Amino acid sequence: MISTLLGVSLVFCFSSDSSGGGHLPLPSPGPSAPASSNNSDADSFGINVILESWPTTESERQSSASAETGTSVNKPESGRVPPANQVPPRGNEAGPSNQPPQGVPYPYQENQIIGGDSILAIERRLLAHKPTPSDHELYMARIQAEDLFEVKVEIIKLMAVLDPTGDWMGQGARALDNPRTTTGEESLERLHAFLDDLNQNGKGSETFLQLKGKVFLRMDPPVNSSS
Repeated sequence: MISTLLGVSLVFCFSSDSSGGGHLPLPSPGPSAPASSNNSDADSFGINVILESWPTTESERQSSASAETGTSVNKPESGRVPPANQVPPRGNEAGPSNQPPQGVPYPYQENQIIGGDSILAIERRLLAHKPTPSDHELYMARIQAEDLFEVKVEIIKLMAVLDPTGDWMGQGARALDNPRTTTGEESLERLHAFLDDLNQNGKGSETFLQLKGKVFLRMDPPVNSSS
């Protein structure tokens, strides 16, 4: 910058003297040479300082930009939180204690006879009026037969305790028949009502007196005929 100003001044002086008709000798390099050298050194030093301060790598540029904006390079942006390692709660861990409960298997075999009845016998009675039942009808008859047989067995076992003189385990299911229905089977709802009445009232229940009388009637004819 200083060298440029000096050059402009010399040209201006030379132009002024030329207009006056005189020649101004060029300045000797003696006095001005050291000043020009000093100015060049100063300019070179300033350029080197600027170049050294200028960021040359990506990380330095990011650091410089962060210093100007007042943010940190490693600091996440506002409102954005880096996801942490997700640890599943203990309740979601797979293990025996967290497995769903398995269904209780049906306690009786299809051909098992209790009280003179079985699942297969009940199923045949339910399908007696359907010569060619569909797959759905067969499935529903099996489910209904299992439900009826299970409640019948509970009633028979309870009556065997309340009335030990009756042949409940041999023919007790016949006391639970209903000849007024097309299948000869009592409804599941009525069987549950019998069971509830026996559990609540025992020998004092109406169900006990009704069933006890049916069992004796079934066992009495052979004895009466022999006499």
